[in-house]
Amino acid sequence: MKILKRTLGEAWIQSEDIVACIGYFDGLHAGHMGLVRQVVKLARQQQLTPALITFDPDPWVTLRGMHDVAHLTSMRDRQMLAEKAGIQMFIILDFTSEMANMEVEAFHEMLAQMHVRHLVCGHDFHYGRYGAGGPRTLLEQHAFAVSVIEPITYEGVRISSSRIEQLIKEGDMEMAAALLGRFYFIRGKVAHGFQRGRHMRFPTANLQMDSLYLLPRKGVYAGSVEVSGKLHPAMINVGSNPTFRNDEVSIEANIFDFDDNIYGMPVIFRFIRFTREEKRFDSGEELIWQLKSDREMIRALFAQHPDWLKEVCACG
Repeated sequence: MKILKRTLGEAWIQSEDIVACIGYFDGLHAGHMGLVRQVVKLARQQQLTPALITFDPDPWVTLRGMHDVAHLTSMRDRQMLAEKAGIQMFIILDFTSEMANMEVEAFHEMLAQMHVRHLVCGHDFHYGRYGAGGPRTLLEQHAFAVSVIEPITYEGVRISSSRIEQLIKEGDMEMAAALLGRFYFIRGKVAHGFQRGRHMRFPTANLQMDSLYLLPRKGVYAGSVEVSGKLHPAMINVGSNPTFRNDEVSIEANIFDFDDNIYGMPVIFRFIRFTREEKRFDSGEELIWQLKSDREMIRALFAQHPDWLKEVCACG
């Protein structure tokens, strides 16, 4: 897949005619995938290149001056999910204040210069100064064809990134997975921790995130850890380890039946089911007893749901 970046004012050297969807696409969830599928279908019919156009940084950073915005996916995640779905060109627009304040007609001209022949957008896509552009103005222009995709719902509720974010904050990982079309994951590498788990015979892989991901609700999860393309069942904890009076929130996984040295290695943590809240124990012995109970319960869950270990990440 080609990955291209464009800054306003720079010459566009790509010459392939494309069918493209456009948006920020955080999570690249099941709703977004409706647009992607339409792009791939139209590109096949019209013998054009299927593309996805997105923005960096997050438009809220430029429009509202927000900082340290947590996301459902990194740009790398979106690229790899898009490629697996059939996208062959991934275009990143540098979302500066100048681009945010473009006149509607200038935005259309920019897309035409990028060889967009057919644009696919969501019903709520907006662009240009004061958000003046949207599906109506796109349909009124004549530089390229436009398809507007109506909201995609699940059990009567519109699928949206904000809805998924709320579910993850609440720990409802199964509903979040239904709306995402996959389990929620966080990518990173294994970092050294305090070694407390190893001393208690519950060694953990401590996750150092690659990007600023949205953290799930504090607590214990049935999950999996992907190492070198292989999934391993795991007990994952998100929290500050109150028994040891830590202040910083960490993510660590006790990987079942696994003893490889993976420090510094890239991993992907998947969060499948919330099992209990984080709590403070009066002693290390009480904590160990609880961890044994947690592990037994999570092993039983995996025995009931062998499909939980079939979803090797689309993100490599």
